[in-house]
Amino acid sequence: MAINTAEDILYTASLDKTVKVWRISDLKCIETIKAHPEPINAIIVSDDGVLYTASDDATVRVWRRNFCSHDQPHSLTVTLHAKYSPVKALTQTPDGGILYGGCTDGYIHYWLKGWFAGQLQYGGSIQGHTHAVMCLASVAKFVVSGSADSTCRVWAREQDGQHTCVAVLVGHRGPIRCIRAFIGGRLVEDNEDSCTVCTGSLDGVLKLWRVTHSKNVNNQCSSQAGAKYFELYKGLQ
Repeated sequence: MAINTAEDILYTASLDKTVKVWRISDLKCIETIKAHPEPINAIIVSDDGVLYTASDDATVRVWRRNFCSHDQPHSLTVTLHAKYSPVKALTQTPDGGILYGGCTDGYIHYWLKGWFAGQLQYGGSIQGHTHAVMCLASVAKFVVSGSADSTCRVWAREQDGQHTCVAVLVGHRGPIRCIRAFIGGRLVEDNEDSCTVCTGSLDGVLKLWRVTHSKNVNNQCSSQAGAKYFELYKGLQ
């Protein structure tokens, strides 16, 4: 589900391979988009109104609104391929300059937006998880990924454009299905070298983590490096 507050629109995506467009003011479905040939797993909308959908067909599709067309209000502008692996999660950097897609093979692929034409170009992939990437979040210079391998990884974008793993968050006993990340909070100082991460897992537990961008001597990512957590809620076991 994604919301375009500027246009008073709510988007919902389904395993039935469609996206429905709802007008929030009267809760009316105003459009149905036949978006993919396979089930849709993730949907996000950027601040400029561009819609992104991810599917089991191993693609991310980019959609724009046609304000002059009543028959087809949304049109497909480009299809991004994720190296033949179904895409399960999407996120963008806060400025919209990088799009990330998490896949079932454990890779995170990313695309860079050109500043002149705004076209998305493939930038590379991030490898670290041993099972499917189920959820993604982005805040400041950090990208956070949750996986079916029961771990969460925190990546930092370096000045050269590469991504460095700064922490592996270990503590859940089931696949991680949802993630939120933000700067500051009660657990951490308000600066861009640290962040707070909230993870939710199929083990029925929510965890809140404090993560700082610190590298060890070997410049390798280690379990819970610079991270502490406490449990917010523990469901019935």
